[in-house]
Amino acid sequence: MNPTFEWQDRKDERYLLLHFARHFSAESARDAIRTISPMIMKTEGKITMVWECSDMAGFDQAAREAWQIFVKDIKSKIERIHLVSNKLLIRSGAVVVGIFAGIKINTWAKIDEIP
Repeated sequence: MNPTFEWQDRKDERYLLLHFARHFSAESARDAIRTISPMIMKTEGKITMVWECSDMAGFDQAAREAWQIFVKDIKSKIERIHLVSNKLLIRSGAVVVGIFAGIKINTWAKIDEIP
């Protein structure tokens, strides 16, 4: 599955790490949303998400559109989102997702930079 995901604990905080690789297609987006959405909605309280996109090569416009609707739909469950990538295209896509969903997405070049 793209992205792969797992719950992790970091600096006394539990977060959902999503690791995006290669090209993020519309089909991958739909599959991920079907899997991740119910899991997030069952979680008590708000969550922090880390989108590790260092290995991501690009994305379909339809994938970005599906993902931004997903993020808007789960906005009430999100404490914060961190995006990790040094690629301008990936960072720009995340900013668009954040603007559409009404949530600030913090961008970092490396995962170690996240406070």
